[in-house]
Amino acid sequence: MTEVRVGLLEFGKALNDSVTLPGLGELPGAQVSLGRAVRGARARLRRGDRVLADNLRLGIMVRKKFFSSDVEPVTDAGFLKDVFVAVGWRDLGHGDALELYTDDVAGPDLSRPIASATVAAPGYDQLTGFHAQVLVRDGVLRFGALTVLARGGSPMRVLGLFGPTGPLDELPPGQPGTVLLGFQCDVPPLAGDVLTAFDSPVDVERREGVAVVHGVQDLGNGSVVAAVEVPEGRGGVFTVGTRARVLRPKGTTFNEQSTVVAPELRILSLARDGVATRTNGGARTFTVGLAFRDLRQNDTIEAFVPSDAVELAPPPAPLVAPLLDVNSASGPELARLLSPSQVTTALEVRRRQGGFPDVEAFGVAIGLQPHEIVRLRRQATAGRVTLRETGVRQLDI
Repeated sequence: MTEVRVGLLEFGKALNDSVTLPGLGELPGAQVSLGRAVRGARARLRRGDRVLADNLRLGIMVRKKFFSSDVEPVTDAGFLKDVFVAVGWRDLGHGDALELYTDDVAGPDLSRPIASATVAAPGYDQLTGFHAQVLVRDGVLRFGALTVLARGGSPMRVLGLFGPTGPLDELPPGQPGTVLLGFQCDVPPLAGDVLTAFDSPVDVERREGVAVVHGVQDLGNGSVVAAVEVPEGRGGVFTVGTRARVLRPKGTTFNEQSTVVAPELRILSLARDGVATRTNGGARTFTVGLAFRDLRQNDTIEAFVPSDAVELAPPPAPLVAPLLDVNSASGPELARLLSPSQVTTALEVRRRQGGFPDVEAFGVAIGLQPHEIVRLRRQATAGRVTLRETGVRQLDI
């Protein structure tokens, strides 16, 4: 996998919600909350647990000048810096985030062209970058469309569309207009170039859970079991069969990056307190089984469901195993829950005193630790017994 996540921009955290650029309108403000923001980077739009769009671009990035209301272009912004951006998506607001990444190999799907336009006159502005007067030949060119110049270069987003009366949402066939491309252009547009727009999906995937690996045990059959913990404030839903990817962090807080070292795995198993389950049930610590032997401590496991994936069947009703009665169970039956020495002790104590009033008393009598008693209560019960007379009678006063 060639994806490296280089930064995170969070909207609603900047000192100013937006700034106004002449001729362009308002740009939303965001804070760099992880890594760095580099102008031109690819981005995914996250809203809650949804990835609404992929292959967006940081086409325009500006910041406020010190002690001034004016803005200036910026090519790179570090940790906790405020910037104002245009990415080809309008309703960016509080709680949204742009996940910034690089990928030199895997690009967007360009198999479904939906419009084409011819460049009549290119232009350039130091604040907003490249723009071009175009004439749409086929289809409808829309704001935010994913486009490519015929002479090459990386895919770009339409950051703005303008007509004689101002901003537009779309340009129909035969209508001239101006397309704003910003600083996305690897190849500057020239007169006569053809700009082709492609269909781009929305609502890409659902991020169900994130967990950090604390320890790994290799099972020797190509799979591993990892002890994981869900970080505070992150989603923590894990289900057997769900897809997952593994990210490996590097760098410091101020320049942290994560490389996707395994892009598409399946969650093979889950367990809580040593008991296999279909889901983690909201637990923050549990174990995960994956077919990835290179899994390491501090790796991050990200569970996700693509929008076009078939939903997993609902989990079957759990089989309720009968509780083991510690007052009547035989030695072999007790051996399913206890060690041989504990079984011997349990049988001896039960013979001497005739039984146990409850599971807690049973656990204490055979020397179990408190957490072991808690686990035993899920699997055992203590049937009613008549304890031997002690010779002392209780009097009601």
